[in-house]
Parts: sequence; structure tokens; C-alpha cells
Amino acid sequence: MPACFDHLAPVAGGVAEEDVFGLADHLALVPDPRQRRGVRHRLGSVLLIAAAAVCAGARSFAAIGEWAADAPQQVLARLAARRDPGGGRYMPPGESTVRRVLQRVDAEAVDAAICAWLQERLARMPAATDGSAEAIAVDGKTLRGTRCGDNARGVHLFSALTHRHGTVLAQAPVAAKTSEVFWFAPLLDRIDLTGMVVTADALHTVAGSADYLVAERNADYVFVVKRNRHHLHARLTTLPWTDTPGHVTLDTGHGRRERRTIRVLPAPEDVTFPHAAQVFLLERHVTYTATGNTHHETVLGITSLTADRAGPDRIADLARGHWCIENRLHWVRDVTYGEDASHIRTGNAPRVMAGLRNLAISQLRLTGHPNIAAGLRHNARDHTRPLQLLGL
Repeated sequence: MPACFDHLAPVAGGVAEEDVFGLADHLALVPDPRQRRGVRHRLGSVLLIAAAAVCAGARSFAAIGEWAADAPQQVLARLAARRDPGGGRYMPPGESTVRRVLQRVDAEAVDAAICAWLQERLARMPAATDGSAEAIAVDGKTLRGTRCGDNARGVHLFSALTHRHGTVLAQAPVAAKTSEVFWFAPLLDRIDLTGMVVTADALHTVAGSADYLVAERNADYVFVVKRNRHHLHARLTTLPWTDTPGHVTLDTGHGRRERRTIRVLPAPEDVTFPHAAQVFLLERHVTYTATGNTHHETVLGITSLTADRAGPDRIADLARGHWCIENRLHWVRDVTYGEDASHIRTGNAPRVMAGLRNLAISQLRLTGHPNIAAGLRHNARDHTRPLQLLGL
């Protein structure tokens, strides 16, 4: 196991300034897969240059090489670029070097280094003003551009993202012929979950995941219940929802009016799902203002949160907040970075590039950029801005 996992220890209660590793320190722990003979550019420098370029919007190896080639000398110096012994100038790696390094480097170690730094950054952020527990959404995404040849499924990555800050805390690959459910605990083992709430879709509504969160990790869950849990789903549909008062929220925007109603009941005694405290029914009614068309959706769910810790409004926020991982991470990586259209598919490069995108998106959000595309354009106009973003 790479040494950098020692620095991915759970972070809780804040981190002192002097105890925080910089990003360069974390990336320096990533083992170099190359033989020493003939190496011109240090691995840490190549990774820092790639990270800075991705923070400026680079989508490909060529774009990373071009960003580095245009970088001023003082920027290359801060990125620990190789210095020419003859002329004393800093020489950035070219596109071919970046490509070979990202294809061969240990992607697990790179993810560990990036997420360790982001966890430390997050630990220094102020707590929620209402005192509510932090929530983490987990979900997977397939990099569609990696589907080719024998790899019909493509690279599938499983991530954990905070609801409030939109920060990626962990990422893991889902191996072929396995399910995200198998990787649920290994992914979350890398995060201090004490007092947190984990939200997940219906795939993860399994007894083992619930017991892992509550009994082993001192956390809570909010899970969706669908027909894949047919006995539980059938039992919840028989509850007296029509006689239960609903908590209603109204939203208008993006060309639609949305009415959400949540009804919450104590978990029935005959529901044997581990640590179940409350069950809920969430109804969503959408009216599209341009056409007048409507859409209605009903979702059942279950949570370990007791009524004294989470009322209907809190459960509704958690259920809705789960989709931040689609809207604030997967959608951004695909649309803003063109991830699904990317032809990067060799070796470890797809996962490494996804990790660098996670780094850029997370740090832009932590530094107050609500619009990632605008943040990338801002960084692209000045080579020093990505360095400031990454604390270099």
C-alpha cells in the first residue's frame, strides 16, 4: 500500500496550520514507476504541472503540454520543473512525457494524495451554521470514452462527495464484473464518518451497508427504497401515507415550477432493516412553464436518523442533496471537461485525469467559485492563478 495512505487518516475536529501538508508534499509521496536511468523530470513536478493545467481547463495530454510550454519561468520554478544545467532555464515536460507518466503512475496513490489534501482543506472550513451534521453522497460514473475493444464496460469510478461544499473526499475504481455495493465500505474507509450522514441511491439499500455505517463507523444513512428491495418496498407502500401530514417546499426556476412534499413516519416494528428509525415518502411534482407539461415522481426511503435529530425538512434536504454528486461533480466533469468524449483510455491515465478534475472542481468550490466553467476561464487567463488555487 503506498506510503501516502498514511496521510489519508481520518480528519476530525479541524487541523492545525502547521500540521497540514501542502499538495506538493502529498504528491511527493506517490511512488515513481519509472527506472531512475534516463529520468529528466521528477514525478512530483509532472503531477503538479498536470494539476495546474487541469485547473486552467486542460482536457488532454496535449493541452497540459501546451500550458506548460507557455508557462513563465517563475511559474515553472514554483512547479519544481527541471532546470537546464547549461542555460539555467526551467524546462517543462512535453506532451509525450506527461502522457507516459500519467499512464503508468499508481492511480490509487494519486487519488490518495489528492483526497488527503482535500480532506485537510475541508477540515479547516467552518462548520454548518445550523449545527447540522455533514452529509456525504456516494455514487459511481462510467467514463464512456474508455469503452473500447475488450473493455466494453469502460472505467467505472465510485466517488464520495460532500453535500455542502461539493468536495470529493474519496474515489475508487469499480473493477469489472463487480458492483458498487462491494466497494461501498472500502471507499468510505478512507473518510472519518463520525457523526456524518451518508446518502446513496437504491443500489446501496442493503443491510450490510446500513450496519457498516451505524455500527462500525458511528454514522447515519438516508437510503432510497425501490423494487430491488421488494419486501421492504412492498411494506412501505402499505403505510398510511395519505393520513400523514406533509412538509411542502416550492421552487421556481430553470423554466419550471417544482413542488416537493415529504411525509415521514416512524419505522414500523416489523421492518427489520438494520438501525431503521424513520421511513419517508417523497413526492415531486414539476410543471414546465413553457409547455405546461407536468411530471410526477414518488420515492420511498429509509433512514437511521431519529425524529429528534431529523425532522421532515432535514430529511427532505438530505434526499434532495444526494443529487449534488450528479449535478456538481459528474455533470461538470462530463460537460465542462468533456470527460465522456475524451479519448484518454490507456493505462491508469483515465482515473488519474478524473482525479485531477476532482481536485480542480473541489478546490474551486472551496475557494468560492460557484461556476466551475467560469473559474477555469479565470485561471486560464493567468498562469499564476492555478498555483494560487493549489496553494503552491
